[in-house]
Amino acid sequence: MDQKRILVIDDNKIETTALSTKLRANGYDVTVALGGSEAISIARREKFDLILLDIVFPPDAKPGAEVAWDGFLILNWVRRVEEAKNVPVFFISGADPKKYEERATAQGVKFFRKPLDGDQLLAAVREVLSPVKPNILVKKKILFVDDEQDWRLVVGSFLEEAGFQVVTAKDAREALRSMEDLEPEGIVLDLNLGGENGLLVMELFKQKHPGVPILVYTGMDLEPPVIQSILEQGAKQYLRKGSMKELCETLETMVN
Repeated sequence: MDQKRILVIDDNKIETTALSTKLRANGYDVTVALGGSEAISIARREKFDLILLDIVFPPDAKPGAEVAWDGFLILNWVRRVEEAKNVPVFFISGADPKKYEERATAQGVKFFRKPLDGDQLLAAVREVLSPVKPNILVKKKILFVDDEQDWRLVVGSFLEEAGFQVVTAKDAREALRSMEDLEPEGIVLDLNLGGENGLLVMELFKQKHPGVPILVYTGMDLEPPVIQSILEQGAKQYLRKGSMKELCETLETMVN
């Protein structure tokens, strides 16, 4: 079966990295365009099976030719391109659905609200495209708990690309709720969770889900006695934030 091709059009580089990584990890060939002009140019040169399109864009800053792009204008131009006029499109936007959803539906476009539910989007993608064989057949399930949204996106995407199934959470409550469905084989836990103490959260995880190994992952430079204390309190591993490769290698060792 041929690999299905998806064009992602969004000016937010962090979000496009996260989305394209998740799609690639599930077997799709992904191309990214960061603006209207780039998207139209790519659509003229290449053929795609699905387009994922943001709605709000900054204007193209070309001298004498500034274009006030938005998702609907890009959609209209894409549908003029012979190679793309019949390609299904999803809108993915952080904008208020009440403002755009009815207009999107009238043009035959599904609307997905940011922040994305990755599993919901994948289900919709599979419904539109024929199922594809994932690159990774068996994935270790990881819960990644960190209060910084950008860090959750970047690290979560990297771990997905490395072959893990990842669910992220910003605090203890969200993490415990996610664990009920995910049943993770490993937890990556930041020490500083806004108003929550990571070590107290770790103790809660141990009580609720004994036996699941926990990797304490922090940006703080801790002294050896403090690290030893963390390990004695129940962490399987300790790692300072930095190398993504080191994180993946540590997780592989921890959950196998």
